[in-house]
Amino acid sequence: MDFIQADNINRVVIIKCPDYDKLYLTKNIERVFSYFGGIESLVNKGEKILLKPNLLVKDPARSGITTHPFVVKSVADIVRTAGGLPSVGDSPAFGSVHQVAAACGLLPLLKKDNIPVVSFRVNRSFNDKIRITDTVRDFDKIINIPKLKAHSQMLFSGAVKNLFGLVSGKVKAWRHFKARGSHEKFSLMVLAIYEQVHPCFTIVDAIDIMEKKGPRGGPVRRAGLLFAGINCISIDRVICDVFNINPDRVPLLKTARKYGINGCRLSDIQIEGDEVSDVRSEKYLFPKKLNDISFSFPKVIKSVIRHLVMACGAHRS
Repeated sequence: MDFIQADNINRVVIIKCPDYDKLYLTKNIERVFSYFGGIESLVNKGEKILLKPNLLVKDPARSGITTHPFVVKSVADIVRTAGGLPSVGDSPAFGSVHQVAAACGLLPLLKKDNIPVVSFRVNRSFNDKIRITDTVRDFDKIINIPKLKAHSQMLFSGAVKNLFGLVSGKVKAWRHFKARGSHEKFSLMVLAIYEQVHPCFTIVDAIDIMEKKGPRGGPVRRAGLLFAGINCISIDRVICDVFNINPDRVPLLKTARKYGINGCRLSDIQIEGDEVSDVRSEKYLFPKKLNDISFSFPKVIKSVIRHLVMACGAHRS
């Protein structure tokens, strides 16, 4: 594993994947892993692997809000071929992870093969720097499976931003409030989470992407791509290159570059896979102006109440 990371740390693979056909999708994801020595080079037999998709809210897969269930299930199946023990977990904005997984069609796929869905426990301190869910201690490695989509506060949600979901419960709203309107402060917090957990691998679902606004409510457009690699910063930087986004407009990348975090310079990244000049020639729409990163105190309280009401409803059902 150490050799793989040292040798491929700034390698990013782009694969064309025109739709979510299960068989074709699995072949493409296997191809993604082949650029890094195959799944066996990343996952050892018997290791517990947390698959971390984006399971934001209860909406169907076609909404473009959540990582597509077929992508998550394909990764889980491939992990199993290496003898790994996959589980799927996230901390949704509203509702339980089981509710959200059911709404997007993921839960029945996982139940069929007895793949666990885990609810994140309370947040604990790690190295006196960050507080994230204590559930990560149950796993040997994390595979990050984000959904690429526009984001009204961070321009887009990709490889790095998805790890904010490791903050359990409504503490996420409080973290927005504590940022006090500073995109840099918020970005430093998310980057600290990334530096702490360092997923062993990331695959970004960019087959269908959300444009104009997000992380929910924007129009969905077919881009037909998968992005993958070990360094999440490098992946997000390549996403900028493909979709003609100025990286200085992306708070996470701008902050990472300011603090000298590896992966921000395109010249340092080894890009492999399919030629995507046809994608680069298209005009994809991302937010023209970023919204305030902070939530007002009344909004935080309202969000907490809504979360508790939905949690009580899930418990009764």
